[in-house]
Amino acid sequence: MIYTVKRIDEDVDYGCEERSEDVPVMAVVTLTNSLGEELVVKAEDAKLYECNINEGDKVSIDANNKLEKSY
Repeated sequence: MIYTVKRIDEDVDYGCEERSEDVPVMAVVTLTNSLGEELVVKAEDAKLYECNINEGDKVSIDANNKLEKSY
C-alpha cells in the first residue's frame, strides 16, 4: 500500500530516562492512505534522511516494516 507522509516529529518519549547513546534517534511518522486513514509509525531519523523521505512524499512499508520512498 502507498502512503503519504503527513507529518514527521522527533520521538521524545523515552519515559523517565534519557535516550541512551546506543539507541538511534527515532522519528514519529504520521502516514495517510488513499482513504484518508492515518497510521503512525516510528522510524530511525537517520534512515529518513538517508532515503530523503520528507513530509508530502509517497512511501510504502517493506517486509521489514521500514519505510521506502515510492516514486
